[in-house]
Amino acid sequence: MAVMPLTNLTEYEEAIARDTPVVVNFCATWAPRCRAIAPVFERLSELPEFADTVGFFRVDLDEAADVAQKAGVGPVPVFMVFHNGTRLSEVVAPAPDALRELVDWASTAGSGHGP
Repeated sequence: MAVMPLTNLTEYEEAIARDTPVVVNFCATWAPRCRAIAPVFERLSELPEFADTVGFFRVDLDEAADVAQKAGVGPVPVFMVFHNGTRLSEVVAPAPDALRELVDWASTAGSGHGP
């Protein structure tokens, strides 16, 4: 599964309400740290072990400022995990290994496992 863009509040609310966990990358194309971590997030979205367990989404702050405001986004990049409309976790400007750990954790969040 590729990383799917969320461009408005309706798409965002539908994505985070899913009954499988989702990881949303809030970013800005002009931010160097966002550009650096984006390919890592994209590669994680393509791994077979996450195909049925995690949804991958991206919100560009410049294109969907209302979505970022509703989510309470501060510094970017920030990755938030949601399940059934509830924010379960978030990590700001993670290193690639920390992002992988977050996605690994998210893949088990829907099954009642996790931290």
